[in-house]
Amino acid sequence: MSKEIIRKSMVMKGLVGVAKSVSENDLAVINSMTRREFKSEELYVFPVVCCDSRLDRDQDRFTKDALEHMATLAKGVTGIFDHSWSALGQTARTYKAEVRVSQDDGEYELLAWAYMPVNEKTQPIIDAIDAGILKEVSVGFAYDGLQCSVCKQSYFGSDCMHIRGREYEGQKCFTWITGVKEWYEWSFVAVPAQPRAGVEKSFRDKQEDEKMKSLEGGNEVEKLFEYLKSLGLEVKDDDHALSIVKEWKEQADGAEKAAGDLETTKTALTDMQSKLKTAEEALKAAPDSAMAAAGQKFFDDTRSEIVRLGGLLGESTKSLEIIMKGVTDIDSLLEVKKDYEQRVNDKFPPTPQTKGAAGEEGSKAAEINLKDYAV
Repeated sequence: MSKEIIRKSMVMKGLVGVAKSVSENDLAVINSMTRREFKSEELYVFPVVCCDSRLDRDQDRFTKDALEHMATLAKGVTGIFDHSWSALGQTARTYKAEVRVSQDDGEYELLAWAYMPVNEKTQPIIDAIDAGILKEVSVGFAYDGLQCSVCKQSYFGSDCMHIRGREYEGQKCFTWITGVKEWYEWSFVAVPAQPRAGVEKSFRDKQEDEKMKSLEGGNEVEKLFEYLKSLGLEVKDDDHALSIVKEWKEQADGAEKAAGDLETTKTALTDMQSKLKTAEEALKAAPDSAMAAAGQKFFDDTRSEIVRLGGLLGESTKSLEIIMKGVTDIDSLLEVKKDYEQRVNDKFPPTPQTKGAAGEEGSKAAEINLKDYAV
């Protein structure tokens, strides 16, 4: 991301004359920017083609999105001469802008509208604009993104290994200006074809020099050539050598990512093995399901028998059933069952299977002991 000022030059061309009057809507916008309200006849308005999506001499192109964002920044941008940042040099101010499609080639253009008061000081400027003498302009802005047209990476990023203006496999490299951070001013200039309109070399040029030095610095390219040839590789030119190095870098980055993924997989596997071990230990400690089911059935059968015996003794089976559900100790449950069995036996003693026949002597019938026939 650049924080330095970039300047692009354009010519105010392709316009159908210059507005001689101000519409009511435009007048309202302008008066929202002034300290007093102006009348239409007090103002001079004119259009300015500030920049477009065509390839320029700096090997730059604006994207449509960048131009549209720039249009939102247009209101209040000042117009000066030769990028001289002086309060006395302020001549005009933009009040609106829009992106239009050129009928000539279909490229996108940023069309801004500016105004200035009509007075003795500005009349010579107005006359020069009307006469076509003042028609070259240059915009000063800070870009927010610069993308390589070849690799689609950030041009000054470490992954881009291309130089603007050079060809790579038949494709000429240039940069897309994908975003505009700030729009500072636009200026009337004398030589718009000269990059940056004669201002000092920008920080971006320094970045360009540093990039070229890092990619081609001194005899480093020759050393790279010799090294690649020592490996038995056939190297055609500088670009081919750089493409080989870039491919190696991509492979190294891929291997590093794969190593990271493998480490993550190992960690996940170790965690899964630990959980499996815990589950196996819990399974070993748990009682056998068949035995647990058999034990539960024995409990239930014992409780049912106690309730049955209680019913024989005239007790409430419903209450007894509730009470027995609260007995969870098997020994206690068996003691209760034994007690109920004894009480039932006492109340209902066993009946003998045979008795003395009628007419037999009483003494013989009396000798029969019924306890001997208990079942």
